[in-house]
Amino acid sequence: MLDFKRLRFWIGILISLLFLVILVWSIDIRYTLSELKSANYIYVIPAIALYFVSVYFRSIRWKLLLSHMKDIPVNRLYPIVVIGYMANNLLPVRLGELVRAYYLARRESINGASSLASIAVERVYDGLTLLCFCVISIPFLISLGAFKAINSSSNTHAVIFAFIAISMFVGALLTLTFMSSSKFIQFRIALIKLFPDTIQSKINSILGQFLEGLASLKTIRSQSTILMFSIPVWLSECGVYLLVGYSFEIHTYFASPIIFILAIILVTATSNLITAIPSSVGGIGPFEVAAQQTLVVLGLNSSLAAAYSGFIHIIALWLPVNLLGILFLWKHNMSMKTLVDMTTPQSEPSEPYNNTYSDGEMRDKTCK
Repeated sequence: MLDFKRLRFWIGILISLLFLVILVWSIDIRYTLSELKSANYIYVIPAIALYFVSVYFRSIRWKLLLSHMKDIPVNRLYPIVVIGYMANNLLPVRLGELVRAYYLARRESINGASSLASIAVERVYDGLTLLCFCVISIPFLISLGAFKAINSSSNTHAVIFAFIAISMFVGALLTLTFMSSSKFIQFRIALIKLFPDTIQSKINSILGQFLEGLASLKTIRSQSTILMFSIPVWLSECGVYLLVGYSFEIHTYFASPIIFILAIILVTATSNLITAIPSSVGGIGPFEVAAQQTLVVLGLNSSLAAAYSGFIHIIALWLPVNLLGILFLWKHNMSMKTLVDMTTPQSEPSEPYNNTYSDGEMRDKTCK
């Protein structure tokens, strides 16, 4: 019998390896190492702090998305968000999304399917915000003559990528919005009838729970609020890219601070949009290539761009949240195995806790 977990893992590994080969093939290793040695790392500390500010804004936005189900304090959501991001970094094909959804369900007595739906909404708005960053930055960069190494072939590839990305995220938003509307009821009934009678009740229950998590999409006002809260999430992360850019003196390659800031906004967008591709560990490979190639078309040396993209991903974004996530796991008396087990079919994500910490926090009943 085909082991889909193992298959997903190896597909992710192959995707990451392919992108890493592309990255290494395009650089001078010695020059890249030299750039890493000569960088001024004093900016890294505030960059990491700013990344955790971005995570805090994510927690505020998630609180908003969950508010129709339960009013959960941000200080309780923050560790769950961090643990979810850590799991995304350490597990293949973005399984961290499932981990975060089911961990929230276990800790806060919220249904797992509803929690997962709220995360789906998050991701769609992340994509839309990043696409807005592209739409804002690219025309200005073109008008200011910032694109140095771009030709007609590159233009064609960029247009194709932009069309696919816009179609994907806008299509996802329209689909989720339709599912959250009353018009979906008849379609839902017809959909459930496609399944055998023995499981129709279960499918209806799961689908209903998922739709509950989409309640925040029912009005234009609520959707606008979600988008408004998505902007500080990504502006904070742009700040991380900016500070690390100063570490590598990337700003000296641009004619003005405005062009440098616009370039950073674009790099933030492209490097994060491409991580929608499922890869093995935290988007390693696709992220680096997207960030590097964006900087190359803006006039940077490929080896310097590779040093910057690799450093910001691993040291500024990947490692800190993993370490804090491990600390939160230890505090909550949890393990990665317990988290992964939550996402297996035999687990019951919608079942509330019965056990609590001495300080009132809920504890996973599988912990010893």
